[in-house]
Amino acid sequence: MNNYAHQIISDDTRLQLSFSLICSNNASFPLHWHSHLEIMLIRQGYMTAFIGEQKYTLKKGDLLVINSRELHSTKTWGETEYLLLQIPYDYLSRAVGGISLIRFQEYFPSITMNSTQKRLCGCLFELARIYTEKEEGYLLRFSSVVYDFLYILYRNYAHRLSRQAREKENRNFERIEEVLQYVNVNYKREISLNEVAALLNVSPEYFCRLFKKHTGQTFLEYLSAMRLARFYQDLVSTDYSITSLMDRNGISNYKVFLRTFKEAYGDSPSKIRGRAGNSLS
Repeated sequence: MNNYAHQIISDDTRLQLSFSLICSNNASFPLHWHSHLEIMLIRQGYMTAFIGEQKYTLKKGDLLVINSRELHSTKTWGETEYLLLQIPYDYLSRAVGGISLIRFQEYFPSITMNSTQKRLCGCLFELARIYTEKEEGYLLRFSSVVYDFLYILYRNYAHRLSRQAREKENRNFERIEEVLQYVNVNYKREISLNEVAALLNVSPEYFCRLFKKHTGQTFLEYLSAMRLARFYQDLVSTDYSITSLMDRNGISNYKVFLRTFKEAYGDSPSKIRGRAGNSLS
């Protein structure tokens, strides 16, 4: 993923949405956003997700809904599988008026699911079956199940924001987004709190509180996760030395880097590169 501030989703050209089974092993996706509605159903393993300042720990059977333009980050722990459905808001706007003011409930833990919430999960499992088997006319059936899912979600787990609340959300989002875009361009060099606070014309102390309130993590945690993710992508796709990749991604303290990398990805850089089939230079 090349832009951690705004994740661009490749839509299916026929259905105008994206559906896939993700198999992940200690994968981290730093803070980002996208314009789609995103739904994840855990099939096995564990995931930690931050949506704004809210943290969710997801396990098998848990369902998570991420609304459009919500800052979020995810981390899988060990081998994890989940179904991922991503729906453009244009798709929703065909059937629901004022969709920009609609917010859906985010978290549906399996341990407390009622029959209606289980129907949501059932729709996703049915989508997986349809998409895998691809029987004749499957796109028609697939679309109908997507609409079933959205109807249940909308009728039971949606609330409408006031325009004032939406405008306040937009202002806060735009302030944090300005910082994320700046980091996306400048992460390879040292970035100080004074520097990013100046972007918003606030003090470093106020900036730290603002960033933590709206992202659930400190700015330095985000910057570190961003650099680690970029390092990881370079590690498995190039043959540059580990030292060179650290320099290229703004990482200077090897001891701290190695500890945080193992925590994030479950192994050392050299072992992960070996499994990816690349040789160290």
